[in-house]
Amino acid sequence: MALEEMLREKDYDKIWEKYCGFLDLNIEEFMQIQERLLLEQIELLSRCKLGKTIMGENVKPKTIEEFREMVPLTTYEDYADFLLNKRVDVLPSKPKYWIKTTWKGGTHEIKLAPYSESMIEEHTKAFLASLILATSKKRGEFSLRENDKFLYGMAPLPYLTGLAPYGVRNEINFEYLPSIEEAECLSFEERNKVGFQLALTKGADLFFGLSSILVKIGEDYAKGSTGGKGTFEVLKSSKSVNIKMLYKLGRAFIKKHIKKETIFPKDLWDFKGILCAGTDTHAFKDKIEYYWGKRPLEIYGGTEIATVATETWGDSGLTFFPDVNFLEFIPEKDSLKSLQDKNFIPQTLLLNEIKAGERYELVITKFRGGAFVRYRVGDVIECLALENVANNIKLPQVRFVDRIANIIDLAGFTRITKATIDKAVAVGKLPVKDWVAAKRFEEKEPVLHIYLEMLGNDVDANTVKNILNESLQKSDSDYKDIKMMLGRDPLRVTLLPKGAFNHFKDKQNTMIKMNPSQQTIETLMNCS
Repeated sequence: MALEEMLREKDYDKIWEKYCGFLDLNIEEFMQIQERLLLEQIELLSRCKLGKTIMGENVKPKTIEEFREMVPLTTYEDYADFLLNKRVDVLPSKPKYWIKTTWKGGTHEIKLAPYSESMIEEHTKAFLASLILATSKKRGEFSLRENDKFLYGMAPLPYLTGLAPYGVRNEINFEYLPSIEEAECLSFEERNKVGFQLALTKGADLFFGLSSILVKIGEDYAKGSTGGKGTFEVLKSSKSVNIKMLYKLGRAFIKKHIKKETIFPKDLWDFKGILCAGTDTHAFKDKIEYYWGKRPLEIYGGTEIATVATETWGDSGLTFFPDVNFLEFIPEKDSLKSLQDKNFIPQTLLLNEIKAGERYELVITKFRGGAFVRYRVGDVIECLALENVANNIKLPQVRFVDRIANIIDLAGFTRITKATIDKAVAVGKLPVKDWVAAKRFEEKEPVLHIYLEMLGNDVDANTVKNILNESLQKSDSDYKDIKMMLGRDPLRVTLLPKGAFNHFKDKQNTMIKMNPSQQTIETLMNCS
């Protein structure tokens, strides 16, 4: 039975059980589901060329233990020839969609991931579970309803975020702002602009988008650069505004123009639920709640892995879905070691083996005919606790921290690699001896901090920063969007003393260029 049918029958208990029942599992029950679905996936893999290529010609593990012993860890390079050429004949199941993402630092510009009908159904179920939880204040109660007005501020197909509306329409009807068809013809910036304009006349119940975009809109209202003439022009044609929005617009008009007070988005919209994705979402939550009057619920996923985990209540962490991927975890120290030593093969832990307070690189095997097997996603998660006592969830609570150390992800907009910075230095024709770069947070805002040792003495930090900023924008359109769409300057530059890198290498011999430890940076800065 589809979600909208259960809503019409007001069978809310059945809805909760179907979509959010995983929150009632204990760790043993969770692992039983993992094992059952993994064995089903192994059967599919053993029959196809891709599976035989990855696992071995005559390899068919019969247990989780055998699977982890016999099957190697993989990266996208292991699949690129098959997937980038859309080799349907080698896959364990027929794909309905090919989902796309950029491949920063890879051998090609993009990555493609095949999604079977069954995978789409599970992805949709997980997405709806997150929407239900976003409109929920406690277990079993939620306000999600058919025909809710949905301000959908994410990228359309062939990107993963564009897949959700197509799966969801088989379960429930929403009024999307703008419509799915219109959204596909608009750029990311235009789609968000049109969506919020429509929301001024129609109202909005739900939002799904990047947390950084919500913060930017809130800041624009606070500065008065939004919420003025453009917002209140709709009052002149009040026939197109529903009664609820007309009332809100009227109150906001009085607040701004008569009381001379600042209006915020929360003066105009009263969302049932706000669902946010993107790196650094945790850093933006307080600002979103301040501007929008609603604390967002974070959802975690990715192109190759679909929807992996969701928050519940109270900022206690995210809970993994049991039936989307088989989950493994590489301890952070071993993940870092493998980046420096390509011959080192790290061992993994299962969900029932991870520890609170520890960080791990995520490894997944896609269920339901997916292509990826023991796949190193490149994401780092932190286990916050082994259970959520306050909400009676007996499963580990995690937080998506960031990408692995060799990639710097800024606000979900761009991923900076060593190649990105090397290119920016070359484009800017800067006399650089060497550099390291790190992601830092200033007042909870993510920034890219580059530490450079220059060859000459005739440059200063501001000049280097301006040149790097310009060359980064020229060479990376996503970085340029941070300035244009978010109004932020994410770059910080520090010039290191002469001989810093030689002095460090004499002592340490090796160095991580991207996201080195704070101790490494302090050592470089104190070299003379």
